[in-house]
Amino acid sequence: MAATTDDIRASVSKDIAALQQEVSRLQKMISAQGAEAYYEVRDRAGKAYEDALPRAKSAVAQIRAEGVAAAGAAREHPAATTTALALAGAIGFLAGYLLAGSQEPPRHWWR
Repeated sequence: MAATTDDIRASVSKDIAALQQEVSRLQKMISAQGAEAYYEVRDRAGKAYEDALPRAKSAVAQIRAEGVAAAGAAREHPAATTTALALAGAIGFLAGYLLAGSQEPPRHWWR
């Protein structure tokens, strides 16, 4: 009986060692694949950034030019600017008032 128990223990120890080696091999493989995926994603993001940068700079320049033009028009026509801003504010206030009034008040369980 003692020889059989020792044989089983030796067999189990060999199996455990083999499983540990397999787990170690799988961890290394997963680590390598993760690193490869990381570098691939990083390269794609870098390329996307490089592609978008000129367009973003162009858009910022266009927005800046439009802002300067709008500010110049507002300086040349202050009365029209004031009227337009007041009208936009009134429309916004009216829309908010109508939307708030159209909603039913919340019902609470204690009422």
